[in-house]
Amino acid sequence: MIENLPAGVDWVQLATLVGSLIAVLALGGLARGMGLGGDIRIVDDGHAIRLARDGLYGFEAVDVARDRAGYAALVKDAASHHALIVKTGAHFVVRMLRPPVEGRLDHALLTIDPMEPDFPPVTLNLGEKAQYWAAGLRHMPDA
Repeated sequence: MIENLPAGVDWVQLATLVGSLIAVLALGGLARGMGLGGDIRIVDDGHAIRLARDGLYGFEAVDVARDRAGYAALVKDAASHHALIVKTGAHFVVRMLRPPVEGRLDHALLTIDPMEPDFPPVTLNLGEKAQYWAAGLRHMPDA
């Protein structure tokens, strides 16, 4: 049977290639099984509230507006302080908004510019809530 093998084939190298392919597929399956590398989004209002609480100590959100894609959200506490939650890579950044904040309304889209050099403007698709939240940004307390 060995004499019927094709000449010029390096069987050790071929076995190494097949073994490596099986190992890569097994690691990919393990990562998927552990939930790694998924598309992380803000799934509901409760998730946005937890992100705000984790990102800003003592912040207790009472109202939430999530971007329709789930990549960002605006949350507000009882004193009308606003926080912006934005996905960056595999994590979320939570930033307390302080006046002056520029908010531009375009139908269902609200673009928020925190006026910080290291934090670019963020556009949220808030649907019918966009106008309400744009007005709220104009009436934020200073502290």
